[in-house]
Amino acid sequence: MNLSQPMKLSPDLFTPLTRTPWAGRLIGGLYKKDILPASVHEPIGEAWEVSCDPDFPSQILGHDVSLLELIQQKPEAMLSPEYVHEHGATCEILIKLLNADDPLSVQVHPQDDDRYLKPEECGKPESWLVLHAEPGAGLYLGFSKPVPTQELARMLEKDEDLRPFLQFVPVKPGDYFEIQPGVPHAIGPGLVLLEPQRIVFGKSGKTYRFWDWGRRYDEHGRVDAAKGKPRPLHVTEALRIIRPAEQVGENFVSTLRRQVTLQKPVDGLSCSIYPANDYYQVIRLDMQASVSFLLEIERGFGTLVSLTGRFICQGLQGQSQRFVGGEPSFIPHQALPMIMRAEDDSSCVLVIPRGADFRVKPLQ
Repeated sequence: MNLSQPMKLSPDLFTPLTRTPWAGRLIGGLYKKDILPASVHEPIGEAWEVSCDPDFPSQILGHDVSLLELIQQKPEAMLSPEYVHEHGATCEILIKLLNADDPLSVQVHPQDDDRYLKPEECGKPESWLVLHAEPGAGLYLGFSKPVPTQELARMLEKDEDLRPFLQFVPVKPGDYFEIQPGVPHAIGPGLVLLEPQRIVFGKSGKTYRFWDWGRRYDEHGRVDAAKGKPRPLHVTEALRIIRPAEQVGENFVSTLRRQVTLQKPVDGLSCSIYPANDYYQVIRLDMQASVSFLLEIERGFGTLVSLTGRFICQGLQGQSQRFVGGEPSFIPHQALPMIMRAEDDSSCVLVIPRGADFRVKPLQ
């Protein structure tokens, strides 16, 4: 297998509706229609674009091997010798696209050392980059007014309506939030988010749902208020790690919001660079037709999600790959530096590990 070029990954790793009964219909129409026309009419809640989760791994297109397996077989060529020396032969970045027709359950993620976690589970620090927002769409982050923990516990026990107590945050494309363990959150309808996460190698990230909008579902994941059953909740676990009397209002939301830095290192290329967290950094590339440039990532690798348009990626020693909207890929360390050329107006999101050195240069 040629590791000197970007590797296309399975573009149709969609979670079943039993796991995402709130699924919307925007992912197929906005991002997958050119490669998966039938997805335009599918409800898709989560598209796992880049995954080394052992239960839901990305496959390398054209080869009978998963991304997880290939990294284990060729760690230094895939990840870089420096990364392997510091972190081991593991890629702990998971990237999803999310869209909902109904709000997600109000939830929180634990720390890795949470005593309720099973041996195969871990915490799930994540980020949200808003790609698309319908008018009036937004997120739920924290609480709109202080609530004593005991009072919140009473309301959850009686399944009372929490809407008056949830902080709604209107958003627009380009907004970016860090959702660390302990942050109560939910996604509203009418959004498409790119959600990078850190997942401990060989484990699955854990979510504690503590309110689900009073919904009931049948065995196929469809809402059935009359005969359906509620999904399991994790109220006891969640109440230990949220702070409903303190995680309140816009002041709390401002601690989660991150500001973008815009750079134009090459004519026809705009880079939206978001601050790195402890695990990864997110960069959006918006390319005008015919622009070309050299992408360098030292001490690491790249994960790339194509959003719109058509562009070509080529390792200096490898063959070129053409990408269209909806195609995810993994960029091995051995394929870097890499030439990128836009065939028409195009956009993609690049996620790199923290500590990797990202640069863009004009072609000589």
